[in-house]
Amino acid sequence: MSTEQPSYWAALRQPQAVRSFLPSILGRSSLAMSGLALVLLLESSSGSFAAAGAVTAVLGIANVVATPWRARAIDRFGQTAVLAALGAVHTMVLAVFAANPGAPLPFLLCLGAVAGLSVPPFGSTMRVVWSAVLASGPLRTRGLSLDAVAEELIFAVGPLATAVLAALADPMLALYVSAGSVAAGTGLFVLSPLSRQQRGHRAKTTANTPKPLRSPGFLPVVVAIMAPGIILGAVEIEAPAIGTAEGSTVLPGIVLALFAGASALGGLLYGRLNLRTSVERQLLVLGAALIGVSATAGLIGSTPVLIVGIGVAGGFIAPLLIVGYLAADARTDPSVRTEASSWINTAVNLGAAAGSGLLGAATETTAPGTALAICTVAAAIVLIVSAPRRRRATP
Repeated sequence: MSTEQPSYWAALRQPQAVRSFLPSILGRSSLAMSGLALVLLLESSSGSFAAAGAVTAVLGIANVVATPWRARAIDRFGQTAVLAALGAVHTMVLAVFAANPGAPLPFLLCLGAVAGLSVPPFGSTMRVVWSAVLASGPLRTRGLSLDAVAEELIFAVGPLATAVLAALADPMLALYVSAGSVAAGTGLFVLSPLSRQQRGHRAKTTANTPKPLRSPGFLPVVVAIMAPGIILGAVEIEAPAIGTAEGSTVLPGIVLALFAGASALGGLLYGRLNLRTSVERQLLVLGAALIGVSATAGLIGSTPVLIVGIGVAGGFIAPLLIVGYLAADARTDPSVRTEASSWINTAVNLGAAAGSGLLGAATETTAPGTALAICTVAAAIVLIVSAPRRRRATP
């Protein structure tokens, strides 16, 4: 296996890699579609965004709470049984949602909780597969980079596909397509040879095996990865705020597409680098660059500068996620890597929730640019708090 500038194609050419990667993409496309599909369907049925928002909020909270527990079950019992069960339950819940959008709100809230608890973690399980099939070093970086870029593109295209299906037919169709995608993605993924090889570590996991958050050097990385999450969540609200300020309904979509596209491009470029510095130092440098660009754009505040700044800032998001995944791979025991990878996603989601909430509150009294600058201060504080420990933890 060559270690001289391996390509992304070299990662995909590994035996059976595509048979796991493509189903994981199909499964994740469901997750990218179902959120907007649920909002559109429930709003059209009840006439209330409040009810739709409550259901999706319960789903999101349940998903975050369940993330480490699902990952521990997969690490312990293997991918096949746990993923198959999660995929089956999640598919049924989405189908029930589609068939009963006018059900009483308490019933819908319970469905939302079950849907959140049963979300199959295609991202973290696929990253475990990459770590198993790719040698540590540049080739593994290529695989993890490819995975992060694909996920960015999925979550950029997924809502657009939902909107098109809802416009051409009905939000119900979009939700049924989402249910079919998670069913097909789960089935094909757990039947792939590389996934079936991940049989768990019941015999190897003992009291002496450190949990991911107790692994030396990993907790500071998890805390630090909340910083790009704050910027990510802020931009999701900043884009509509810019559109409202400019009186444009199209501009928010353009801004978010620019942000996601730049993130994907940044991930592809980062994946081609063979950096010898520690993942901790890379996280510091990339995080500082992201905060600096976002703060500058926010302080200047004009719409053109904000759009350009958000685009440039997007170029750092996927690289930061890749660094987080590499840290999960390098700083934790192989028997708990699904959980370790899931903590990276959890940290980003928590940061995004904080960022969207903070920017939404700030835009009530300040201009969109100022609100973005305030969020960058919060992100900078998170990065600074975690930096000293990370430097000491660096080998």
